[in-house]
Amino acid sequence: MNDCSKHKKDVAGISDMKLLAEMIGDLHYESLAELFHYLEGKIGVDAFYDYVGDRPKLSFALGEASEHIARVAKCLDHAYQISKPFMNNKDNNL
Repeated sequence: MNDCSKHKKDVAGISDMKLLAEMIGDLHYESLAELFHYLEGKIGVDAFYDYVGDRPKLSFALGEASEHIARVAKCLDHAYQISKPFMNNKDNNL
């Protein structure tokens, strides 16, 4: 059995995932997209290591997650491009 102690159950002491989601969701779209791009990479690396560690089911599941996260990041990049012209405009008719 592998040691999973590197996987934490909180982020910076925040264990309330709803609160964490709200805090992350309040980021500017460009920051949110950047976060998801990094998350995509991290999960992809984990998938690779699970593959070479002979855990094909876990590797496949994480690989799929990484692909979906990449799509989310792309959508957030698009949302940022849409909202960018209105960011300093008081008449925000997005």
